[in-house]
Amino acid sequence: MIIDKPMTLFEPTEEDMYQYAISRPLHQKVSQAIAVLREYEPRALQLSTDGFYVAFSGGKDSIVMLDLIRKSGVKHKAYYNNTTIDPPELVKFIRTKYREVVWNNPQSGLIQQVFEKNKGLPTHKQRWCCEIYKEQGGNRIFKAIGVRAPESPRRKGLWRVINNHKTNHSPIICPIVYWTDSDVWEYIKKEELEYCELYDQGFKRLGCVGCPMGNQKKDFARWPRYEKAWRSAAEKYYNRTHGTPTKNGDVRWIDRFDTFEEYWEWWIRDEKKTDDPDCQLWLW
Repeated sequence: MIIDKPMTLFEPTEEDMYQYAISRPLHQKVSQAIAVLREYEPRALQLSTDGFYVAFSGGKDSIVMLDLIRKSGVKHKAYYNNTTIDPPELVKFIRTKYREVVWNNPQSGLIQQVFEKNKGLPTHKQRWCCEIYKEQGGNRIFKAIGVRAPESPRRKGLWRVINNHKTNHSPIICPIVYWTDSDVWEYIKKEELEYCELYDQGFKRLGCVGCPMGNQKKDFARWPRYEKAWRSAAEKYYNRTHGTPTKNGDVRWIDRFDTFEEYWEWWIRDEKKTDDPDCQLWLW
């Protein structure tokens, strides 16, 4: 749903609507975000006495979204899904600057799932980690998330201001879905919002350390203990499963790698990356 329509003599296409939405001045986007939050607050309160379930990550988009929600005056509660492998600087930022945010802590660490549950290393095609660690919470109540359409073609086609999530039966509101990166930073500077120091140190996106959708080599150079943990878990998984047929007697996918080193080097190789950031959907 795009609320405003461009003035034209012809019926606007979806692309026309999108271009109009992202090209509006920031003050209009702010006013629309606040207006739509207030419009849907009654529905949010019907689903939960806490109002909106705000998926908060500590990233730049999240802090802008939460600030807009606060300014709108709607009832809400913010939650952080602890992946157990977010950057230490980001975790500290959330703990010190957003103490009111509720932490959803998992029963076991994400990296442990690699070998304990035989999940294997997550990839851009097998994002089991997102489903378990990022997409939990807020089922059947009204979620607010900081996803933005300009971030990827998939998001542009998938997300609108108001969405109905078929998997967990949750309506979802995206207050900044048509904001650009420039909009986000302009708002942060204008409102003097504090943000995680990593943005000033060359990190464009903040998320799980070692995420296969990100720059793993850069992550591991900054946080080597995470590389050690990932590598140890991956080796345990490889040694347990390599050469062992599946329950159906089929050859496992991992058997394409003759050694663990081949498996590890493939996982951190840049060539397998894509430009789709949606495995970190709930972070921003």
